Amino acid sequence: MIVAALQADGISAEAARQRVSRAVQPIRRFPIPLFPKRESFLYLQEDRNSERFWHNFLRDLRVSNAVYAAAIDGVIARGGLVTADGFAVISGAPVIPQRGQVAADLVAKRLVSAGFVKEVSDIEQGRCFSLAASFGSPSLASVRARALTEAVLLDGVREWARKIGLAGYNTLLIRGDPNLRPIGPFAFDLAGPSYLLPLQGSATKPGFVVADVFAEGILTLEQVQFFIRKARMLNATLSGIGVLSILVSEGFTGPALTAGHAAGVMLATPKDLFGRRVGLAITSLVETLKNAAAYASSSPERLTSLIESLLDIEGRAGNLRGILFELVAGYLARRDAVSIDMGVRATDPATGKTADIDIQKVTSQASSVTAIECKGKEPGGVLEKGEVEEWLRKIAIMRSHYRAHPVFREADVHFELWTSGTIQLDALALLNEDKAKRVRATIAWKDGQDVMVLARKHKEKSIADALNQHFIAQPSRGYRETTWCGSTSAGNFCLILELCVREMCEAHLLPRAGNPPVCVRGRFKED
Repeated sequence: MIVAALQADGISAEAARQRVSRAVQPIRRFPIPLFPKRESFLYLQEDRNSERFWHNFLRDLRVSNAVYAAAIDGVIARGGLVTADGFAVISGAPVIPQRGQVAADLVAKRLVSAGFVKEVSDIEQGRCFSLAASFGSPSLASVRARALTEAVLLDGVREWARKIGLAGYNTLLIRGDPNLRPIGPFAFDLAGPSYLLPLQGSATKPGFVVADVFAEGILTLEQVQFFIRKARMLNATLSGIGVLSILVSEGFTGPALTAGHAAGVMLATPKDLFGRRVGLAITSLVETLKNAAAYASSSPERLTSLIESLLDIEGRAGNLRGILFELVAGYLARRDAVSIDMGVRATDPATGKTADIDIQKVTSQASSVTAIECKGKEPGGVLEKGEVEEWLRKIAIMRSHYRAHPVFREADVHFELWTSGTIQLDALALLNEDKAKRVRATIAWKDGQDVMVLARKHKEKSIADALNQHFIAQPSRGYRETTWCGSTSAGNFCLILELCVREMCEAHLLPRAGNPPVCVRGRFKED
């Protein structure tokens, strides 16, 4: 740009290049190679690390069409902080080395060396990259809210693609799936083979469907460049087959839409894919999760409206149901609490191990605190023994956290497990066994029917109706609900369990002291 400016003043191109190459202090040359064709960024020493310095540097990187600009703008679009795996997706660079291309890991290293981003370690997210302070300070709460909402959105996009036959039903994978692999040299949030005729190659060789998603924000021209870059290079790399590239976001600016359409990629919003009601609910979910405790304490109508709007797009990963059940549980838990917090991270100071507390319920002016674990299930879902074992292991971390807590170290600490489903018989036996061993730090649990009873006790009709409709299985015609109790041998008890599997929609062991020692509640066939 400096050479071009000198040429505009009448100096020849060669003389202009010579003058730039001989620049001396206070003019400095940036030492990290970020520009193509051996170009450099020149600046005044007094401007180093100022806001003006970084913004002009990014402006010139964009003009040069450098991959580093696409990566920086991708991080900005993600809210200023991304995981290492997330950086590979939004960098616009290949994750598998390609001749003549800078790989994603090298892009990250050079941007860290240049000071555009810094590498940080987050207990929950792991290795991450954060933007320099001149571009704003990212919020970890916002990052978590985005990640949870994008998991829901990706699940919905996958179900949409399956239903209309865009890709193989069981081969379309999303972020978080262990078998998700790059397509060609590039990483995506969603990817899978497609046998649609326009995408197929010769000899029925499949094409691909790929997508990246953003839960919030209006993407600008600069912020879609990483995706356009990947789409164009992928099309050149995978010759002979077609790739349908989809970028999903809350919205796009006019220039971004124009550039995307010119590049042949699909730019879509949740409203486009799922309708206006669901699209607005996706946006609302991000804001809700940024301050879940406040939302859970708001009117039940807002909560039930969110549930009604979002469950239409739930995919098989079940990310959404768990989030919504946490909000329902938080709303009910706050009825007899001084305060609640949601999404609290507990850390054992001795080991550094961490555990997430879904709901932290404080009563009696911080003299008692309860950590509630939530397990949302689809209607008819069952809480299994493995899930109970995982929760019991977390309790040790949470107890250590509270013992070192400046406010709660003297408080009575309790732990509860809430599920919208039923509890597996062996899981219930494990809970009873563990409860009997505890003197301090007691445990308790609620299944779906218990949560329903709590909602009705507090006269929360709309919440009870939402639980009943979306989380708790209803007795089918031809079944009756009853309780069977009696003394029995181990062999007969196995026969009871077999009967439960063959003849009942739902069954679980009832905690009971004294005789008879065995009680099973369930819905039996009328005959």
